[in-house]
Amino acid sequence: MARFAITGATGFVGTHLVERLVGEGHSIRCLVRPRPGRQLEDTAQIEWVSGETGSPEALDELARGSDTLIHIAGLTRALGPDGFHATNTRATAMLVAAARRAGVGHFIHVSSLAASKPDISPYAWSKALSEAAATALAGDMALTILRPPAILGPGDSATKDIMAWLRRGWLFCPGSVRNSTFSWIDVDDLARFVMGLAGEVPQGGFARLAPCSGQDTSWQDVAAAAERVLERKVHCVAVPRTIVRAAGATTATAALATRHPFILSPGKVRELLQPDWRADTMVIAPTPLHQTLSRCFLELP
Repeated sequence: MARFAITGATGFVGTHLVERLVGEGHSIRCLVRPRPGRQLEDTAQIEWVSGETGSPEALDELARGSDTLIHIAGLTRALGPDGFHATNTRATAMLVAAARRAGVGHFIHVSSLAASKPDISPYAWSKALSEAAATALAGDMALTILRPPAILGPGDSATKDIMAWLRRGWLFCPGSVRNSTFSWIDVDDLARFVMGLAGEVPQGGFARLAPCSGQDTSWQDVAAAAERVLERKVHCVAVPRTIVRAAGATTATAALATRHPFILSPGKVRELLQPDWRADTMVIAPTPLHQTLSRCFLELP
């Protein structure tokens, strides 16, 4: 069996991927951030490396002896561009360098579809730079860059409140109900897609893919899928752009005052109001949206 190294193994996407890898009998080395009270014990298949993504020693230990390194860890909220850059860009560059030193055969960088529009937000900018850094530093190591769109599924803290309102029968649509479409991917579909890539070296040693479970989904489609699960009406409410922007400005002020970043920021608002986020690669046998929503609803209190 292949030996994998993973960052972000305890996060939303990482936990689903680790479960699949373990289920298929692979050996995994996972980087985990030190945290008071956190105790993770090694098993026959999982070895935990304690350290930060900015630690060269921890990254070297993570990459050592690995066939494939899957980089999932990233920052989705920060007090400013420098925070995004340090974690999403600089740490990716350090990890690629560590992977090359260790002789890793294939580096899979789970980036974001936001990288396709780098000027829209500091987060998108940092993800685009992380891809550029990975490409520049990979050398002869095979590199696959993934740009997943919105990732949905149980265990995602970022969409938990949205799912709670949706289960109550309300869907709040930023900007407009009708004039936007977007792609999305079920977290299990993404884990399965990564698994499929892990055993293959991309042709020419490089690939950039944006996998999705649904390619051109509208807010009405989300409401209809929820109605199928709930068996009752879901009300779509358009939230005017001015209100969405004002909410982003308010949370930005609160973040500076408390030194605690919030997921809703002016940059995130611009991402939400962007009318077209379209991925380019449908996964095989995608999970239907109503099934994804059903699993999300089930985990709510």
